[in-house]
Amino acid sequence: DELERGLTRLSRPHRTILVLPICLALSRRETATAMCIPVGTARSRLHYAIEALHASLLAEARSVATPPGRRTA
Repeated sequence: DELERGLTRLSRPHRTILVLPICLALSRRETATAMCIPVGTARSRLHYAIEALHASLLAEARSVATPPGRRTA
């Protein structure tokens, strides 16, 4: 559930760059071709998508760990 919520918070290009290689087992080159972008752009987008997903999952974990009405430092 957490992963699904994290993925829904990502932009469509970030979701796509993460899902194509995992669900369809596409290589980076095949993923880039499917998205009509250069391979270097695909690699860069994958890097930033992973960072965005990580940040999203951390934010979700913090919101669950913080009781309502309490602020984190």
